[in-house]
Amino acid sequence: MKLSLSSTLFALSVLSATAQFDLKKNSNTEPYPYGNPVITHMYTADAAPKVMPDGRLWMVTSVDHEEGGGYSRMHAIHAFSTADMVNWVDHGCILHLDDLGEKEGEDWAIWAPDIIYRDGIYYLYYPMRNLLEDGTIERYIAVAESDRMDQKFTVTNPRMAGVPRAGLDPSVFIDDDGVAYLYWNQALMGLLREDMRDIEGDYFKLDIGTTNFMEAAWMHKRDGKYYYNYHTKYDKKVDPENPDDPQRRKSRLDYSMGDSPTGPLTYMGPINYELGVGVENGPKLPGRDYVPWRLTQSNHGAVVEYHGQEYFFYHTSALSSWRQDRFEGPGTWTQRSVCVDYLNYREDGSVIPVKQTVEGVAAVEIDQPFEIVLQEAPVQMTEDDRVYFFSNVNLGTGYYYFDLNVLKLEKPVRAEIHQDSPDGPLMGTLLIKEEGIAETSLRAANGIHNIYIVFDNEVTVENLRFFAGSPKPLK
Repeated sequence: MKLSLSSTLFALSVLSATAQFDLKKNSNTEPYPYGNPVITHMYTADAAPKVMPDGRLWMVTSVDHEEGGGYSRMHAIHAFSTADMVNWVDHGCILHLDDLGEKEGEDWAIWAPDIIYRDGIYYLYYPMRNLLEDGTIERYIAVAESDRMDQKFTVTNPRMAGVPRAGLDPSVFIDDDGVAYLYWNQALMGLLREDMRDIEGDYFKLDIGTTNFMEAAWMHKRDGKYYYNYHTKYDKKVDPENPDDPQRRKSRLDYSMGDSPTGPLTYMGPINYELGVGVENGPKLPGRDYVPWRLTQSNHGAVVEYHGQEYFFYHTSALSSWRQDRFEGPGTWTQRSVCVDYLNYREDGSVIPVKQTVEGVAAVEIDQPFEIVLQEAPVQMTEDDRVYFFSNVNLGTGYYYFDLNVLKLEKPVRAEIHQDSPDGPLMGTLLIKEEGIAETSLRAANGIHNIYIVFDNEVTVENLRFFAGSPKPLK
């Protein structure tokens, strides 16, 4: 494929940085002394966090090689989970180059992935970067699936045909109406097919209100607004003598927001400043007044809500700086580690840029049942809809999924779950196509509300419940 000038310059800068920092060796085996990054026994990057049906928050990450070697040595995707945002469990590698078959004579890598759960299946979207024997580079997105998060995934679409233009950094988002979208590099996007394995129709470019997009798209939703964050274009390396040089185009995570997941969006500015900006209480690079990882630039952001608080995931080379020389140098750009800090908002809905910390976030205490089974409810009949009504349901700090058992179905039915009135805030949508269990993920399902479940056609159901309201213990 043909690379753009900006892509070529970026690749050259990566090679230059890799050549510079790979000379450093990991020698320090002492315990890492801070709360950020959150994974300290290995190098992790490009975190994609989601709350799953077990009520735990899971993240998948790409993996930087223990011995360095740059982006071409990223060969695996790892899974981790937490019940409290502080204590993380390593569930191992869920996809590796070895699982994809031998690539003799070619240089292959797996870069930033994303994960989503839908209708009993976990879908893993991952980008492949291949340097072929003839010297050309190809990039594309593939899909793997599993019925468990803690085991190896099986590839079900080795190359998404609907995602051309050098697919990179896939990010999947399911809206409250049940429509699923995939975002990827160059600010491109498309609607996912019903089987979640490819794009339905043509892809298109998302209008984000600016031209500084480089990579690492992520979409989230809050209070009816859509937030799209990404890694900006940048140019020169950070000058140790003048890291805040106003003439240098910064390596930030910016965001745009709007009223639709398909745009147009309004550019809003930074959601996360350059790495190490404003970090307090951390170690200082010798002779400087900033942390060692202030000199590195690679970043990748993601947002997740967990029991009333939104969290921002990103990565730094802080662990690399510690392990190589106890913060005496900037660490290795391509030996990165996932960090988590709080994401907060102003009254108008705009984001307060993330305060990067070495402490990380506090543990979350969750005191509520895993599930709420809804009792028999009055049914309100209208000319077009059948409405199930439940009074004063206490959703506490949050429930993330809803399901029911379909006993009788004449034709496909759409069921919307609303708060406070039949047309109140929408939390999720069931797309019912067959008898048996039907389920949906939820958004903003918290607090005490009257719950209205609006079916657009006649259907017989039982065992309606909210679930994933607290984390299940691991088996």
